[in-house]
Amino acid sequence: MDIFIKALLLGTAAGIIDVIPLVFQGAGWHLCVAALLRWMGLGIIITYARMPVSGWFTGLVIGLLTGIPFTVLASETTPSATASLLLASLVLGGLLGLASDKLITSQPRHR
Repeated sequence: MDIFIKALLLGTAAGIIDVIPLVFQGAGWHLCVAALLRWMGLGIIITYARMPVSGWFTGLVIGLLTGIPFTVLASETTPSATASLLLASLVLGGLLGLASDKLITSQPRHR
């Protein structure tokens, strides 16, 4: 399977995990769709990012840096979701970086 597709699938899985608590907190559908699309994009970005640190830390940093502005925007409509969004950015970013490193980056390439 192509690296891009694998990265997109990992990001989609992270997005679904992130959206589930938002749905239970009563967040609007705009926020839920935006969160899902964000993680789909981050799956690709984290997979292709090359930093001089381990994969989980790369994911954690990128997840946090993209999560802060997203949290500021979301806090206007759903203040109760801010803590869970930041926590999800840290945890899911780190897990996405780890999964990307183990399942995609370190695997031999088949042509």
